[in-house]
Amino acid sequence: MTDENDDACVLKWPTAAARQKACEEFCAHISQGYSIESFPAADRKTIRYYAEQFPEDFPAGKLEEATRRGLLEWERIGKDGAKGELTKFNASAWTFNMKNRAGWRDRTELETWGVLGGADDVQKMEKFKPRSTAEIALGVMALLTREGTQANDNSTENAD
Repeated sequence: MTDENDDACVLKWPTAAARQKACEEFCAHISQGYSIESFPAADRKTIRYYAEQFPEDFPAGKLEEATRRGLLEWERIGKDGAKGELTKFNASAWTFNMKNRAGWRDRTELETWGVLGGADDVQKMEKFKPRSTAEIALGVMALLTREGTQANDNSTENAD
């Protein structure tokens, strides 16, 4: 038989006040642009546990806002670097960081031009890529050897 006090003893932050303080520290850490993995007080698994078990102490809205602020911090760095306001700004390193941190990726020409509606349409367009010479030759051979010709196909067999 377990006692609720026994469960509280094994918790990293057993009281609501301790959890709220931990949440404040975590949100400050994330807001500065640091990753969840670099939070010194706990790992990702622990933070997730507390966010799920104690949503009143680790409110989702507060965590999401901290994440957005952290991303804003990195975007500011990129903007300032692109404007030449940061000495020794390394655009390549910043780009890799944003690809890893924020899920950024290079766009295809079709996505950039906005010709298609979205990613699904881009995948459909992949089917229309230029065919190889061998594929074209096979297609032509299939057309030339098909059985039954149309009435107006202008072939040598059809002398209108």
